Amino acid sequence: MNEEKVIELLERYKNGTIDAKEKALLETWYLQQAENSTDQLTPEQLDESVTYLKEQLPLKTGKERSLWPRIAAAASIIVILSAGGYFLMRQPLPQQNAQNNSYEIAPGSNQATLTLANGQKIAVTKSLSGMLAQQGGITINMTSGGEIIYTKKDAAQAAPSTVAYNTLTTKRKEQFPLILADGTKVWLNSSSSITYPVTFNGKERRVSITGEAYFEVVHNAAQPFRVEAGGQIVEDLGTEFNINAYDDEPVIKTTLITGSARVMKGSHKAILKPGQATITKIQQDGIEVKDADVEEAAAWKNGQTLFEDEDIQTIMRQVSRWYDVEIVYEGKIPDRRFVGGISRKSNLSSLLKVLEANKIHYAVENHKIIIKP
Repeated sequence: MNEEKVIELLERYKNGTIDAKEKALLETWYLQQAENSTDQLTPEQLDESVTYLKEQLPLKTGKERSLWPRIAAAASIIVILSAGGYFLMRQPLPQQNAQNNSYEIAPGSNQATLTLANGQKIAVTKSLSGMLAQQGGITINMTSGGEIIYTKKDAAQAAPSTVAYNTLTTKRKEQFPLILADGTKVWLNSSSSITYPVTFNGKERRVSITGEAYFEVVHNAAQPFRVEAGGQIVEDLGTEFNINAYDDEPVIKTTLITGSARVMKGSHKAILKPGQATITKIQQDGIEVKDADVEEAAAWKNGQTLFEDEDIQTIMRQVSRWYDVEIVYEGKIPDRRFVGGISRKSNLSSLLKVLEANKIHYAVENHKIIIKP
């Protein structure tokens, strides 16, 4: 979100035309700018600060600059709104839950396991550099930016006759970026895997995933790029998209960010436009097309987790994967919906504080969070 966007939201906040999600993002930004303040902020104080904030925003000077890198460097702030529109502003928490709220679990990080065609396993982290392995005429390197990349040793070299497959796997608390041999970029979320050829031969480029992955595909109409996930196939038509296909999610969701994509399952097909998503179920062939929030779908890749009208169970499934904690429910949990977001750099205790402030009761036992009515 650049400076012009913040100014626009500030104006809309003042005149009352801002929506709930935009309000959450703006107020998150505000609180992070005022992170050294320990006082509870009132809506009146926030409104009075709008003009001041606008005056303090640096002007663009020919090159667009983003506020979010500065925000990411600040202390983590979590904002969650209930369906009633309640906004948390550093509200003091009940003393009886101090032990729970001080419980610290660090978030995940960039690491994964690369399995080569011969079965060799390599633990990869963003701190590695240089060559990881060679397979035939293909060199596997780590870039200076902490990505795995596949390249031919000799660009003029003929493609190998036998296709070798690699698999990149993440556990809980892990994620990792990857650049395939055709230049396609892939971000692999936690508890996920992608299996792919080290080089693409033949009439198509085909990979398969479990869990969640974000793709920026290098388009090649003569060699379509296809992703298998949960019994469906997503075909690139010049595309950037996210696929969420976790086994513990009730549906598989494919969200198109840019370009165009075709989703196929059984005899059913659908072509997506930017801002749309397909919803499919593992045991069914039908495909449902819905409007989607592309910012929410891409948020995890960008270091954020956003929620748009989600229940506590959906939120906690993501928390479970990123913090490697078990989630247990006791009794009947109220059906409440939430809008807002958390930084993926936040410790678990930050999230627990917000749950408590929003009257979500819990207890912590080792790496287990027990959600109570």
